Amino acid sequence: MGLMGKAATNIEGRLAIRLAVADGAVRWVEISSSRPLQTPRIFHGKTVTELLTTLPLLYSVCGTAQACAAVNACEQALGQAPDPVAATARQRLVGLETAKEHLWRILLDWPDLLGQSQDSAGVGELLQLVKGYRDASYPNGRPFLPGSRPAAEVDTAGMVKQLSRLLEMRVFAMPPEKWCELENESALADWAARGETPAAAMLEHLQRQGWSGLGSSDVTGLPALDGRVLQARLTSPDEERFIASPELEGACYETSPLTRVAPTPLLSSLRAEQGNGLLTRFVARLLELAMLPRQLGLAETPEADQVAGLPAGTGIAQVEAARGRLVHRVVLEDERVAAYQIVAPTEWNFHPRGALARGLQGLAVKSEAELRQQAVLLINAIDPCVGYDLQIENG
Repeated sequence: MGLMGKAATNIEGRLAIRLAVADGAVRWVEISSSRPLQTPRIFHGKTVTELLTTLPLLYSVCGTAQACAAVNACEQALGQAPDPVAATARQRLVGLETAKEHLWRILLDWPDLLGQSQDSAGVGELLQLVKGYRDASYPNGRPFLPGSRPAAEVDTAGMVKQLSRLLEMRVFAMPPEKWCELENESALADWAARGETPAAAMLEHLQRQGWSGLGSSDVTGLPALDGRVLQARLTSPDEERFIASPELEGACYETSPLTRVAPTPLLSSLRAEQGNGLLTRFVARLLELAMLPRQLGLAETPEADQVAGLPAGTGIAQVEAARGRLVHRVVLEDERVAAYQIVAPTEWNFHPRGALARGLQGLAVKSEAELRQQAVLLINAIDPCVGYDLQIENG
């Protein structure tokens, strides 16, 4: 029987996920993607401004992070040194987008998965906050163009305070920084049992069902990638295969909140007890969200993407989007796009031998209905932005 997942545009494609069940267990998992990997070729021949104006409109998922990666790559290719003020402002906008994406999943998707009422008001509050801060930072509406700088006076402290208050009311039922101090699964269970928010309801559900460790696998986090390694892979004869099913020296990796959130006593405890299963993944998303107000308040300049040794006119940028790491590569000739490539988080996370496939492989099956619920939860925990069709076959 099939199950339709979230909608996705033709540009972003969909996943086809097939599970074969026999003798009470998942015997094999097949994952394929319909994402048109050659879409970036539509930018060939375009000016930098045309590229940077069009690209965020095409990629609706994590559009701000896509725009940030694109402008960073273009500035490298143009030989423009990073502007620390602009880099910090762009990073804050990406961070706010991450907060928006996480909150959207927690307040809308998580209740939907549990058959409960959604908290659309909380999402609306954050959307207004994000728009207000972006408009104040860039009254011209063009933050992601080379040389574009933010307004001199922006109330970042006020934005951080508003965000923290919203998260306290809608997600954590306590100050976000205090929630980060929970130390172990027992403390987490006590918090979840109070059931004051959709987040608490989801974690309590996972623990009550005995699914805390479900989907755990040995797939590890994507390591830091040297730009010269990416340049070599994206100019090799098998570059299309790398973009479609990326690996490093034959190994699969994942890139998600779980692989980048700062370690805390709670996360370390969950990893030790539950591996990278459902509870650990959902908690990692919550932890990243809880840490964002403090991170957004810092004035630290993000590490520059400048890569030594690239050919003239080439730029490679890496940006951590809500769903994982984005890689953009551009080649400019006479300030027009001669080549453009994108390596998306989806291809790492839903590699045919990646985190989802290995998390589901061998899973004990009590009923098709329960397996479907478990699979949907694991897909959501790994990357909730992806559109998919889930097929379960018996025999």
